[in-house]
Amino acid sequence: MYSHSAMLDELKTVADGAEHVSVDRQQMEKVAPILNSRLGAVDYGLKRGVPELEPGDLLQYYMVAGAHNFLFWDYDESKQIGVDPSTIHVNGQVVRGAGTAYACHYRAARQDKKNLDADYLASMTLAQTQDYYRDEKTGEVALKLIAERQAKFNETGRVLREMYDGSFVNLLERADGWLFRDDSEGVAQQLLKNFPLSYGDWPYCKLIMVTLGNLYESIDVLFSEPSRYRELIDFKDAERLEVGADYYRPYFLYRVGVLRISEAFKERLLNRTLIEVDSQMEQEYRAWTILATREMAELIGRNPHELARETWAMGFLRCRPCYVGVPEDEVPCSYRPICHSYNVEVHLMRAPWPLVYTDNY
Repeated sequence: MYSHSAMLDELKTVADGAEHVSVDRQQMEKVAPILNSRLGAVDYGLKRGVPELEPGDLLQYYMVAGAHNFLFWDYDESKQIGVDPSTIHVNGQVVRGAGTAYACHYRAARQDKKNLDADYLASMTLAQTQDYYRDEKTGEVALKLIAERQAKFNETGRVLREMYDGSFVNLLERADGWLFRDDSEGVAQQLLKNFPLSYGDWPYCKLIMVTLGNLYESIDVLFSEPSRYRELIDFKDAERLEVGADYYRPYFLYRVGVLRISEAFKERLLNRTLIEVDSQMEQEYRAWTILATREMAELIGRNPHELARETWAMGFLRCRPCYVGVPEDEVPCSYRPICHSYNVEVHLMRAPWPLVYTDNY
């Protein structure tokens, strides 16, 4: 049975046997108070546009879009850099990196709500999926793993139609405000059991945690007044929301020194070499990302989801452009005086995020 305790137990099993990743608790004690002082005090300007939809359609939008929150970069081993963020011209703007897919979701929702209809999703073809992710300037498909994205559309529509009368709201109502329940009918558990292609990824559950975490953190914006919809995402066990085990959180954590990595892992990063999906190395940094963030949260008396934005945004917006000697106004960073890579292992300043071709994150 998928339970939160089982999730943590399996992550701890991976972490306990890790060869490539460990946690530096002395460094964590230096990082944690800085992190705590920044929570809620920094606006990174990361707000994404939310289409104007009826409450039920808006929740459906988050559920459909959340399954596609993966792989926003291109890899070319012939290039010296090797990796470039995905780029798309959409809605009259140029969007790069993590925002590319959401720009396409926003465009689709504004153009035609058919993309939220379970029957349409279940029958979407590869050509329709390619058009969904079309660059408006070049006419080309902007993102990778399009066949996998089609499969997620199809599964989402099919399962919603067959098990939930076509609506994510019905899934949420069955969960009654719980992420995890003793009868396995929590939101997270239903997504794991019934949407294995779209929301599987046990025990890391990245897309589940990020999608539900985004809903929970945006509750006041989405549903400012009391309503049945607000109650559905005002999770009664929000302390069980973990951070997403993705690219930018481990990137920040090993750059700042909370996570220490093996020479083999460093070599992969510095050479911009792809890491195999489901390999031991991949599982180790994903497990430790969740567990180390949970440990930091406990250290400062917070819940893990409260650390989600800071740990992701630092990797995405600060670690990438940082270099030794960078002017503070160019890349402001409160962690720089104690950052492990900036002050000790300077060669790690050249390390990018871990490169894995996956539809899980």
